[in-house]
Amino acid sequence: MRNKERLLFLMLAGVVTLWGLNVVMVKYLTMFPPMYVATIRMTIAGIILAPIIFQYRKNLRIGTTNWILLAGVGASSIALHQITLATGVQYTSAGNASLILGLNPLATALLAMLLLGEGMSWRKGLGIAVGFAGVLIVVISQHGGIHMNGWGDAIMFFSMLMYVTGGLLIRKLALRGVPVLLITVMSQWFGVIFLWISSLMIQPASYYIGLEVTPFQWLVILASAVLSTAIGSVGWNYGIRQLGASRTAMFLNGMPLASLLFAALFLGEQLQLVHLLALLMIVGGVYLGSRHQAKPSPVPTVVPTELTTKA
Repeated sequence: MRNKERLLFLMLAGVVTLWGLNVVMVKYLTMFPPMYVATIRMTIAGIILAPIIFQYRKNLRIGTTNWILLAGVGASSIALHQITLATGVQYTSAGNASLILGLNPLATALLAMLLLGEGMSWRKGLGIAVGFAGVLIVVISQHGGIHMNGWGDAIMFFSMLMYVTGGLLIRKLALRGVPVLLITVMSQWFGVIFLWISSLMIQPASYYIGLEVTPFQWLVILASAVLSTAIGSVGWNYGIRQLGASRTAMFLNGMPLASLLFAALFLGEQLQLVHLLALLMIVGGVYLGSRHQAKPSPVPTVVPTELTTKA
């Protein structure tokens, strides 16, 4: 069990590292409208994940409630999160955005405790506090401080809550016996549909077709879609199924630092000695917060009759 948990931790650390790299890739693509980039990325990821549906083609009768929950994941943690993220960063600073998104583990732990019955130990609480302090150090050192920006910060907070909501719904679906891979691909496609509807409400299809994208920019978009969105989503959703929503969310503390390291590597941004302290605090917080204490809600070992294939 311990070895399996360590492998899960390494996998989640790898996912967060990919997401940190994705921040740099998206930053490189700022010459395009954010909604365009998000919609194209999610669509490519959906196409990459689509063959999974073939594996479950005989097991799609999962019940109306589960389909509603899947649509909820797509609407919250994919569509609404991406839309509000793209909007919020236009009205607040990058530092504020990073810090508000860094509240994810705390919000997840509290809501998982209230809605899913996941435990909240002193160790998990301390881990959240230490990890968030590390995120705070990264944000202040990189952006020079925190300044309230009204509606921009409110939109970012809503964006963070939408991602948390999606994670809780994923955990709920896993507890109901829906395979992780099926959760990932179907929620992805629900999100893609919602994103295209939103994008076409903002601009006509001719506008997006008329944008000039170089081969290298397409390569960056493809790498972002495949590595971060497709592979990252599968790993993250599997982590939520195995560890619970709140323990998995602890790893998100590492994303600001990962993006900072990749920005230094690829964009020439400078690292400081204080970032080493932040790294130690984030790693320590993740270690404290993700260690198993209370017995988590068990995932059913008997899959409903309409689900005979496990993820």
